[in-house]
Amino acid sequence: MYERTEEIKGSHFIAFVTSVESLEDVETHLQTIRVKYEDANHHCYTYKLGNFIKFSDDGEPGGTAGRPMLEVLQKRNLDHVLAIVTRYFGGTKLGAGGLVRAYSGALAKALDEAGIAEIKDRIMLSCEVPFAVMDSVHRFAESFDGLKRDGLEYTEIGMRLTVSVFAENGATFRKEMTELTRGQVVWR
Repeated sequence: MYERTEEIKGSHFIAFVTSVESLEDVETHLQTIRVKYEDANHHCYTYKLGNFIKFSDDGEPGGTAGRPMLEVLQKRNLDHVLAIVTRYFGGTKLGAGGLVRAYSGALAKALDEAGIAEIKDRIMLSCEVPFAVMDSVHRFAESFDGLKRDGLEYTEIGMRLTVSVFAENGATFRKEMTELTRGQVVWR
């Protein structure tokens, strides 16, 4: 989880940004921040996790925190992200526009500093190849971009190989394996 703090007219805004894989991750991170900063005035947040989208102003005037934060995520086309901005009130009211700028600005700066990681979908493929082409298959697998070996076992006819590849490369992997083995590969 990336964390960034800034002061605006006496109020302290602590922005947190993290990737999430499930709604349970979201709840765990929210609870951790609420406990760690239990004396804060507000814990505004937003998240986008596939089709699950939510935001909260946590006591700030409606539409001044959570929604502007969500708009930052949407403008950057981010997914699987939770953003929390915790506020310690410093005594000066910022007004609706000031709150929108403070919350969305704190999040935007945190995202700029944290950086973005691209997440690509992967697919699992399993095949059997005869002993005669095993060495060629091993060399090919070592050079294939993004391939991860998930299993290897020897069978009566050769070996069974289970791999994961980026979904966008699945058809290419199958085609090249078929060509490499001259059609001797058996897909499972």
